[in-house]
Amino acid sequence: MRYIPIVKLNPGMALGHDIYDGEGRMLLARHLILAPEHIEALDRYGFPGVYIDDEFTAGIEIEEVLSPEVKSQVLNLVHDLFLKEEHAPEDEEEQIRETIMNVIRDILSDGDVMYNMMDLKNYDDYTYFHSVNVATLAAVLGVRYGLSEYELKVLTTGALLHDIGKKFVKADVLNARRPLTEEEKRMVLQHPKLGYEFLKRNYDFDPDVCEGVLGHHEWYNGEGYPLRRSGENISIYARIIKVADVYDAMTSKRPYHDALSPSDAVEYIMAMNESEFDPAIVDIFLKWVAVYPVGCEVELSDGRHAVVVKNYHDFLLRPKIRVMESGEEIDLLSDIDARHITILRLAV
Repeated sequence: MRYIPIVKLNPGMALGHDIYDGEGRMLLARHLILAPEHIEALDRYGFPGVYIDDEFTAGIEIEEVLSPEVKSQVLNLVHDLFLKEEHAPEDEEEQIRETIMNVIRDILSDGDVMYNMMDLKNYDDYTYFHSVNVATLAAVLGVRYGLSEYELKVLTTGALLHDIGKKFVKADVLNARRPLTEEEKRMVLQHPKLGYEFLKRNYDFDPDVCEGVLGHHEWYNGEGYPLRRSGENISIYARIIKVADVYDAMTSKRPYHDALSPSDAVEYIMAMNESEFDPAIVDIFLKWVAVYPVGCEVELSDGRHAVVVKNYHDFLLRPKIRVMESGEEIDLLSDIDARHITILRLAV
């Protein structure tokens, strides 16, 4: 299996991964042989790329953090929460708790799982995919941080709902391609507080869930918003959500910026360590989020291209690769003869 940008898809390729929309509905199923109309639909929906199965990448499997069933469930939940005008807090709260438990079970079922794939999210449904991705990545980081199961529930709930305050900000402001007015900027900067107040007013979550939502745009050095808290005065849940939120936002295409590659987003987080981000969280992030996800094409320092076969969580710059020109597999971590070879960039 390997990741292919939409512009490089050809009819006859076999889809390697189920494709869902922002409501959690399956659009296309794995193993489907792509026809021109499928490729046109993927492009129209705003998917930047998909995974395909082919002979060259046989045996390369993407280990998903969430099962397709759980991801579909979470997408559907978030979609409804953002779009509903009227809420039934008791029913919704129970549904949220049940869904969060399914997310945590998936993550805890594999103690060695990494955040190790290019996410298949479309442009128009960004809010829903983003909420699910932030919850998933935050939970992965929370496990590595050593949070208890109860604390993971708190963290993952706050992460899933971190942007719920945006439902009170006009869509044309959130998605504006133009510079915002000062009043519009003020509205956007209020979304953590609006989300915090909405949750406090309507639900009976642990107060730390709401604190995670309130503080997810605070900076470790005190330069964030809305309260300009710093260091450990920021909830640990908010500090974890912050890293997950920035990473997923940077690797997503938005009206005001193109998506960065995972490696470029990781570089940014490293650069802003100790200023924007808690260094303890960044340290965990750098061990468990793949710089070069499995199935992605990379350019090597000797001019060749390869597909990533396997990552090692303490040595993410030295994965196992399969060279496209020859089919040779090279373990950049353990192969002494390959120590002069480095990865220059993701070729996607």
